[in-house]
Amino acid sequence: MTRDQMLSRRRLLQSAAAGGVALGAGGLLAGCGGDDDDPAGSSTTSAASSSTTSGDEINRGGRLRVGFSGGGAGETMDPGLAVSTIDAARVSTLFDRLVRMQPDFTLGMELAESFEPNADATKWTISLRKGVTWHDGKDFSADDVVYSWQRAATTKGHAAASTVSPFDLKNLKKLDAHTIELPLKIPIASLPNSFVLFPMSIVQNGAKDFTKPIGTGAFKHSEFTAGTSSLMLKHAGYWKEGQPYLDELEFQSIADAAARMNALLDGTIDVNEEIGYANAKQYQDGSEVQVLVGEGPNMRPFLMAVDQAPFDDPLVRQAMRLVVDRQAIVDGAQLGFGDIGNDIYGKGHLFYHDELPQRERDVEKAKSLLKQAGKENLEVTFTATDSLPGMLESATIFAEQAKEAGITIKVEKTPADTFWTDKYLKVAFSHTNWNPVPIPNWHEQAVIKDAIWNETHWKRDDFDAMVRGAQGTTDEAAAKTKWWDIQEILYNEGGYVIWGFFPYLDGLSPKVKGAVGNGFFNLSNYNFRDFWLAA
Repeated sequence: MTRDQMLSRRRLLQSAAAGGVALGAGGLLAGCGGDDDDPAGSSTTSAASSSTTSGDEINRGGRLRVGFSGGGAGETMDPGLAVSTIDAARVSTLFDRLVRMQPDFTLGMELAESFEPNADATKWTISLRKGVTWHDGKDFSADDVVYSWQRAATTKGHAAASTVSPFDLKNLKKLDAHTIELPLKIPIASLPNSFVLFPMSIVQNGAKDFTKPIGTGAFKHSEFTAGTSSLMLKHAGYWKEGQPYLDELEFQSIADAAARMNALLDGTIDVNEEIGYANAKQYQDGSEVQVLVGEGPNMRPFLMAVDQAPFDDPLVRQAMRLVVDRQAIVDGAQLGFGDIGNDIYGKGHLFYHDELPQRERDVEKAKSLLKQAGKENLEVTFTATDSLPGMLESATIFAEQAKEAGITIKVEKTPADTFWTDKYLKVAFSHTNWNPVPIPNWHEQAVIKDAIWNETHWKRDDFDAMVRGAQGTTDEAAAKTKWWDIQEILYNEGGYVIWGFFPYLDGLSPKVKGAVGNGFFNLSNYNFRDFWLAA
């Protein structure tokens, strides 16, 4: 998904967790402005590991080769239709967004320079960066932003459809070539967060064909074969002066995890996205492979479709949550990397409900609930994938745990290159991958009725009204109360089994420099403009 595929999320924020996702020094309505000296916030650091040591002199040129699990024939360069992690990385490289999540989970300005709300957050004035050029030499302007939002609203299956649905696109105003006044159908107190995910990438005004995409990103398209590879070349006119450092960037789709790791070790690739927990432990001394760690409340939870039997019964859903031995899955599937979850999203983020009782394993209560539901000796199929580390292992461990409650779980493995296109969002019992988007945005993308990734098929008008009301609450204390009420409903009735969180673990050749761990996405949030190769 990245959605990843995914798309994609991970472990408990530690040093970055205290403030959640910030718009600036003020509260929810704080304006979000840039820094002329460091407009992208690239100087921000975090506790996550970095592949650059102080004193390194940047070497320019060369080709960086990056291995991904791939998305098969369904891979795309359309930001609105991208699903797999390789799609997310490619889109993040070819295109820019208005903002970008930094390693400390604050927002860095990209194509936007500032966001200014009115008093009740029903109208925002967005100032755009000047001097940005597209790969074909055309100037970037407000027309491109307006078109991108309109395209998201009108393109079937566009991943940003639910994000732009509160935008009053009929009444927005282009104040000048680089300023937009955006009215909203409902108040949104943290609007800048809405632009942080790759489906909200800005495409060129009028763009319809993405087989040869034109972006404003640090690299421009050269070659692409879905499920195989893609080549991107340095965008010499990139708006961030002096970047990128590389001349060429190559992505390779390598479905088998062992093959990707071998390719890194033998020098066929320079970077391996998601090396897995065993490899992270094996190479953590950094002599053969640099392990890049991105800390964040990323998660790969289990999904129960609430409109499909037997999970259309809330008693069954609650029984499944009580069967889980969370620490055993963290230890077994993730080799101890990460933290246990409590069936709600966003541990460590602003508005996370940290006063809900930690759910403990209770097999006897689970049996009682199943008996009450008339579902004793339950048999279900879990559609699994090994496309990302720990996913197949977590499902297998869970199946063993469930036996104690009389539940038989048949784990059916789906190939990594077809799971996200053929099974994800369609089956009754499965798993997913989420990176740590802000809590208001996650609920909009995952659990309101028209959410593009409504993985659990959760559709309740009263719940949607609660989410929209919380999004528009400008007082932080009042907003917290509303978000806690929302999370309590999902804790008791929802379709997620959020058993734990994990960090991103990527493998880099010792010659790769410039990467800084970012818990929002793998590989420095796919910020390849910062990468370079030692001579």
